[in-house]
Amino acid sequence: MLNWIKVIAIFLVLHFVYCAGSTFRRHRIYRLRIPRDVAKSFMEALEAGEDNTQYDILQSHRLRGDYLDIMVGPSALKEFKKLIQAHKVSAQIIDNDVERSIKRSKRANMRAMSRIRSRRSSGRLMSHDAYFPFTVMENNLREIAEKVQIATLEELGKTIEGRSIWLLKISTNRSLPIIWIDAGIHAREWIAPASALYIIDRLLSWKGSKVLQKYQFYVAPEINPDGYAFSFTRSRYWRKNRNKTAHSDCYGVDLNRNFPFKWGFSGSSSNPCGEIFRGLSAADQAETQSIVKKLTSIANQTKLFITLHSYGQLILTPYGFQRGLRPANYDELLRLTLKTIYRIWKQHGDVYSTGSAADLLCSSKTSLDITLDAAAGGSDDFACGSLKIPYTYTFELPDLGSYNFLLPPAYITLVGEEMWTALETFVEHMK
Repeated sequence: MLNWIKVIAIFLVLHFVYCAGSTFRRHRIYRLRIPRDVAKSFMEALEAGEDNTQYDILQSHRLRGDYLDIMVGPSALKEFKKLIQAHKVSAQIIDNDVERSIKRSKRANMRAMSRIRSRRSSGRLMSHDAYFPFTVMENNLREIAEKVQIATLEELGKTIEGRSIWLLKISTNRSLPIIWIDAGIHAREWIAPASALYIIDRLLSWKGSKVLQKYQFYVAPEINPDGYAFSFTRSRYWRKNRNKTAHSDCYGVDLNRNFPFKWGFSGSSSNPCGEIFRGLSAADQAETQSIVKKLTSIANQTKLFITLHSYGQLILTPYGFQRGLRPANYDELLRLTLKTIYRIWKQHGDVYSTGSAADLLCSSKTSLDITLDAAAGGSDDFACGSLKIPYTYTFELPDLGSYNFLLPPAYITLVGEEMWTALETFVEHMK
């Protein structure tokens, strides 16, 4: 059993280190509604701006009003306002001070940490009351593997900074088909690894006994540990890994543009300083290589692949690399998502949308670094297109943008329960 005083002490140290990290003072988040006839020219104008590195697209959604959420740094605000006026783009400020929101989020997590009691008293294997640093997450996984007979911990590889990429295998019968779940490929999406840990907890409780009669579960709760750690200690909105690109002063590759299926085809960047930098070649990152190697070795036994992201409340099917292109079994994939969406809504009240990744997340017909166009090199496209895993999905977890990546820790259990409902639905209805 972990000593929670030590856990809180670790978190306090990280909290004070974080305060010396990147600042988002005077950064704003806007929700844009862009007329389709000017979308291409508007996005090109943003890309051509002198301060285009001050723009960070957080999410786009073509079903709920065709909106795009973008964070704008202070030095680009004047230029940005001119562009939205010139293109007649509707812009709503949804966060007027990102730095203040980050500090508020940190305080909420600290309060949650201070309320944590012994896991033994709650009957849970771990607490879901707060977002934990990677070291705490890692210790939790080790402890589970040591104490739970049906759980085995496997190190898939090491990152550039020496952190382990862990896979927890939960199985009562090694001949059963596998359900794969990973999370955290984008560092700032904290609700994703928190939800993966919640799923592990549920699998090892009495509620998990039924699904474990049918499937093995392979869960990798944090596949970008360097980026995740950096988002705790230095820059809360960090997205990529922490590998420095040769001949560049910039760090990080978007691991979800680095997988070896249609790599570089669309919706990624060759600019090492860009948020969607795809790397110098397919699968040239340690994290990607670790996942590719393991997934390939178990592909024939894997029935369902799920990768957890945030935000937007979406259940996405392949493909992400090209609009209008869908797997041969798209109708079957959609049948399952519609059942899942209905059950989540009925039991929890949240409404999810579904469709192929490229069709739902494309914000324009451009493929510039600053857009969320069709995106090649994703892990879901690799699982479906290369490995032929029959059921492949990306979940974009809550919320719809009120908190964006700063979802309060009070939501962890709520979102975790939604994911558990989704898993039960998949297990019940997969053919």
